[in-house]
Amino acid sequence: MSDYPWADNGELVACISVAVAPSTEDAICALQPDPVEVMSYDEARDVAWNGSETDVVNAITIESGRHVIIWEENGYLGSTEEPFQRLAEPGPAGSLFVNVNAVSRLMLGRGGRIEREFGPLFRRDSDEGEGAPLAAEASLDWSMGHYLSSSLRLIASYTGLDEPFDPEWLDSSRARHWLLRY
Repeated sequence: MSDYPWADNGELVACISVAVAPSTEDAICALQPDPVEVMSYDEARDVAWNGSETDVVNAITIESGRHVIIWEENGYLGSTEEPFQRLAEPGPAGSLFVNVNAVSRLMLGRGGRIEREFGPLFRRDSDEGEGAPLAAEASLDWSMGHYLSSSLRLIASYTGLDEPFDPEWLDSSRARHWLLRY
């Protein structure tokens, strides 16, 4: 049974990052130094999807204990090398990127270094990617229908996130909304 059954419905197009960070501001500023916080998801989505600027995406953050979860809708900053290294500086971090073109990337790191990186969509029984495989990878289902939930389980295990998060959290009053410039 997956802790993240919603991830395997085939509709996920996002970059989801989980990091141990001192604050939400520290985590989001690791991705982009000058994020703009807005009041609501609707406002963020309207600017990102309907605005005249094409280099802006909306991101949502949630704090869960000592973790910050960043959901970039149709974004990718959390899966790029330099921003991810900054995100992983204060503590362990993980990031999963998936797009509509069958591109996926999973990154795990700590201390400002990337320790493991691979494309979970095409991961097979043999090791693929950069860095030494983690023991937890062997027990996960990397098949087409389950690679996303397995990726999120691996990130949770690596970062110590105890409570599986749910996209419904993103609609809660705990959610904060941001605009990130690419």
